[in-house]
Amino acid sequence: MKARETVLRQNPCDRARAYRLQLQRRRARYREMAAESARRTTGADRSLARTLAEREMQIAQLTKETAQWRDLALRSRADLENARKRFQREKHDITQFATEQLVRELIPVIDNLERALAAASTATDPKSIHDGVQMLLDQFVGILRANGLELIQPDGQTFDPHFHEAVAAEEREDIADNQILETFQKGYILRGRVVRPAMVRVGRRIQKPAAEEAPAGMPVATGSEETLADFEEAGPAEPTEPEPPASGPSGEGGASGPGT
Repeated sequence: MKARETVLRQNPCDRARAYRLQLQRRRARYREMAAESARRTTGADRSLARTLAEREMQIAQLTKETAQWRDLALRSRADLENARKRFQREKHDITQFATEQLVRELIPVIDNLERALAAASTATDPKSIHDGVQMLLDQFVGILRANGLELIQPDGQTFDPHFHEAVAAEEREDIADNQILETFQKGYILRGRVVRPAMVRVGRRIQKPAAEEAPAGMPVATGSEETLADFEEAGPAEPTEPEPPASGPSGEGGASGPGT
């Protein structure tokens, strides 16, 4: 109170200087407090700044990698789309022109058929026409065999439902069961796959009836030419007496009769 009263009693200039001095002291104290606070927070600020810088570098690196992966994904998608379109075009071309080579090989057969027709209109020898047609058939079959076609030859073989189609059956005694007797239509195989089975006649073996057991004293026919009528004409066989067993001379180690 005394200091305040002393200040109040001073003149206005002294009071102004006193206020300025107090204000300077307060500012100096505030600056010291701010400097102390700055010294305390400098280490944390530096660590935070370093962490922020590292995070910014990582973000930049990830952004760069993301852009690279996005570009790669777009390129891969475009390559996949182009490959799909190219595959569809190739598939369409293969489907449309798969038989081009076969057609090229068959065109000469058409030319030869046209020549054969032109020659047949003026030919007078049937044998020459037959030979020409046979040559065309051989040429045509040769082309088909070169492209993987095989003929099914079932005659004399056992019936196989995978390669043969039975359209008739015949029962006989002189054949094996399921033996193919006749081929009505040829069958064909293309590279291991049956394109048309052979139409055949199949045999069924039947068993001969067993011969009845003959009575006692009656001869049984065993493949000879003797028949039952011959046996009846000959009549029953006469009984014959059994011959006595032959005895050897005594004293020579032969078989002896009873009582010896």
